[in-house]
Amino acid sequence: MNKILALLMISIVIGCKPNDTKEKTEKEDWWFWTASWNSEGNTIAVGGTQDSLRIFTNSKLKRNYRISGTITSLKWHPNNNIIAISTQGDNAKSMLKDIDNDKEIILDSINGSRAIGWNTKGDLLAVGGNDGFLSLYNDQGILLKRVNLEQRAVTGLDWHPEKNILITVGHHIVMYDFENDKKTEIIPRNVDVLMLCVEWHPSGKFFVTGDYGDTDLNYPALLQFWDEYGHKIKDIEHSKAEYRNLNWTKNGEVLATASDAIRLWTKDGKIIKEKKVEKLLWGIDWNNDDSQLVTTDEVGSVIIWDKELEKIKELEY
Repeated sequence: MNKILALLMISIVIGCKPNDTKEKTEKEDWWFWTASWNSEGNTIAVGGTQDSLRIFTNSKLKRNYRISGTITSLKWHPNNNIIAISTQGDNAKSMLKDIDNDKEIILDSINGSRAIGWNTKGDLLAVGGNDGFLSLYNDQGILLKRVNLEQRAVTGLDWHPEKNILITVGHHIVMYDFENDKKTEIIPRNVDVLMLCVEWHPSGKFFVTGDYGDTDLNYPALLQFWDEYGHKIKDIEHSKAEYRNLNWTKNGEVLATASDAIRLWTKDGKIIKEKKVEKLLWGIDWNNDDSQLVTTDEVGSVIIWDKELEKIKELEY
């Protein structure tokens, strides 16, 4: 975490170069944290460190909204043209953004967040705060409750596909049952390692987490498979870089992960295919029919891939 903050400070200083190199320098420091494809599969939302929400429709930039702070996570509503946006930084506020009418709803009680997500019905929204609290809202952005997960920060979350149960990650895992207001803590390792992402399998029978590892202490980044009760199924050590994001296909047959490569995995955790990349990946998401992936990286690239991991195009903006 301290390394990331140091890099962000360096990027601010470097950004003050002469105009002829300014754009190149900025793009070298443009971490696109997140990408999210809408349910129709024709529009992609992208955000990161540029104080900007970019909307691509049919692979062309259609809108560019000014958003204060770093956009850390984006999730489209399952039924409506509304994006849930988590942000962090000075004066940053997480929000709901209606793309049809440009209306915004600022989410109360949030002071920096890195995780956000709708439940399957779209009537509940969860936001994971940098203060370790989980905030729950209805679909109008009205705060329903705040829950202290006793995390140093909530860095990832995902709703169960059939129940109002959340898996959250930070320096450990906390399962939260919304209906019964019950927390269950799960310790993933013998030492604290920052976890970054989590997603339920579409069956709801298990979930997968990805973490940062710790090179200083010689702890590798891990993918970890867990059953629905939080019992560990397996650890997978494969990537030399952290697992920033992961996403299942809708049919649950393939898991895509973003790190030092795009990797595709079976539901049993076996590698299917991988594509090495020059820059570390941050965002990753399948489209509605699982035929294409979008990825984002640490230098502001937005790339569409087919399911064989062949590059289709890099989006321009």
